[in-house]
Amino acid sequence: MKKRMHMARRRMNHVVSELNHAMLLAGCRELNLRLVREEEGLRLHIRGGFAPENRAMVERMAALLQPAVRDPALVETYWELAGEDQYTSDSEMSLVGQMLDGAQVEIGPGEVRMELYLAF
Repeated sequence: MKKRMHMARRRMNHVVSELNHAMLLAGCRELNLRLVREEEGLRLHIRGGFAPENRAMVERMAALLQPAVRDPALVETYWELAGEDQYTSDSEMSLVGQMLDGAQVEIGPGEVRMELYLAF
């Protein structure tokens, strides 16, 4: 269990970093993050604005964070290999979506709300 908790914390750090950067690229001026440690995992709540011209980018990010099928074997193999020079690529956000055990993303006019979950 300790190893799974450690890996979940490392993955959540990666998720936070990627989403922080993606939201800044989307024109976010204020970003609220709330991380809650639950009995069985970590839950991240994110709320932030985005520039209207970046709505398509935010919609693409939402789709990548909520894949129809998650492949744990893919994550185990590749999550640490993604380089920091790929922050704007869909492949990096797609990998973040694969890391998560659950994601809900709501996009409103100029604002996005996310609830992301990583189990221990």
